[in-house]
Amino acid sequence: MTNTTTNFHTAQHIGEIVPNVFDTMLGLRAAIATASLETLPERVSGAIGIAGETVTGTAYIHLSEPLAREITHALLQCTAGQDAGDSDVNDVGGELSNMIGCGLKSRLNDADIVCAVSSPAAIRGAFAVESPPGVHAEKFHFACLGARFAVEVHQQLN
Repeated sequence: MTNTTTNFHTAQHIGEIVPNVFDTMLGLRAAIATASLETLPERVSGAIGIAGETVTGTAYIHLSEPLAREITHALLQCTAGQDAGDSDVNDVGGELSNMIGCGLKSRLNDADIVCAVSSPAAIRGAFAVESPPGVHAEKFHFACLGARFAVEVHQQLN
């Protein structure tokens, strides 16, 4: 996104942050997907707020339940036969949003857009994220382990 008051390009940063998080923290490859993801009726999502004097917003990651479980197994280094519980899957969804949101916060701060992040949250189920007036929303699509997922950033730069 290009805003008239800044030259901060969210798409460029998310396109670098997400693959880096997946590689560094999970040992997995996440690549930008060329086709959009169909809306997942049931999903595991993580969310984290971003706020400062000149920016407010939220970063989300939306994962299918099977992909969320596979990612949880990778992060927790589960052995064959071990299964992660729902609370572990929720925690990993929240933690992924935390890592992505903190990466975005760092990039914003580097661009002199000083901000902080909230505690992450996990959301499960079928839902739609709608932005209030004046908030710009962008959705970025990625592929990992043969499945697709989305990262959504809703922000307002003043």
